[in-house]
Amino acid sequence: MRYFFWFWPKVIRLAYYVIRTRAKETRWAYGQLDELEARFGGQFQPATKQKIAVSYGIYVPMVCDAFTRLRGRRTDREERRRYLLYFVCSSLFDDFTDYELISPEQLYAISFRPDTYHPESFDEKLFLFAHQTLKATVRRPDAYDEVSRRLFEAQRQSRAQAKGDLDEETIRQITFSKGGYSVLLCGYYLNTDSTPEEEHCWYQIGTLIQLTNDLYDIHKDLQEGFTTLANRMRSAHEFEAFFMGQIDSMKAQIARMTYPIGRRKIFSLCMAGIYAFGLIALAQLKRIQGQASALPELSTIPRKALIIDMEKPANLIRWFKYTYRHARVK
Repeated sequence: MRYFFWFWPKVIRLAYYVIRTRAKETRWAYGQLDELEARFGGQFQPATKQKIAVSYGIYVPMVCDAFTRLRGRRTDREERRRYLLYFVCSSLFDDFTDYELISPEQLYAISFRPDTYHPESFDEKLFLFAHQTLKATVRRPDAYDEVSRRLFEAQRQSRAQAKGDLDEETIRQITFSKGGYSVLLCGYYLNTDSTPEEEHCWYQIGTLIQLTNDLYDIHKDLQEGFTTLANRMRSAHEFEAFFMGQIDSMKAQIARMTYPIGRRKIFSLCMAGIYAFGLIALAQLKRIQGQASALPELSTIPRKALIIDMEKPANLIRWFKYTYRHARVK
């Protein structure tokens, strides 16, 4: 009962903070991107600009502030500027690879030999600026470079997912590395070093975010011929058990943290709010499966049946339910 009365005021206050901060930071991001366009004499693709601003706007209050709250503070403006540049880099990198705007050799060079790279396009100039600015500010450059290289390799390997002939273990390794290392990088943009437990949590929440994104993109990825763990699943119940294993790994690291219990409880609440989105998708897939031993072939399920509409009251209720269930700190 004590947990019940602790949870509800905290989760409502957190949800309000995320909504309010998301709107404020997204507006700020658009203003900063406008300034970068003027400075470098070009323009983002509209979809890319939106992706950067929207991703940044939700990431800061939901993920970054969760980690800084462990130290009793919010992400400061200097750190937020770095996170915006991080999303500039990651979004432009996606454009370079998705649309084959530069060759694989150029992609490696702009990532790891920036001093010798001669950018030509607006996107290349801006990526180079953001990448070098971030690299110059991190506290542990050697460790940062190692994580960057592991992420680069995971993203390179990920292209093979479009072929559809990878075994499940290879897809799992790519999924975890791509999601985990992309988020682990973010720990280096704070003004303080992460503890080993925090580094594990940065990586683990990255894998959970990647798995959740894949669950929400099942229909799109199938249409594009892109193979993921989510769109290869045969049983929603088995996939839920696998997903819960990743949540349990996160909870174990939170239990090992030495921060005051009050701060760990808020951190666990923030993380549970992220897990909940994946659990909502899995609940929908379990309803589709029903009493059968396996799901129907996912490619035969209509797009409408796979869409998770978070504006539906039922899904909002499920979000609160799953967050409540998994926020408790032991």
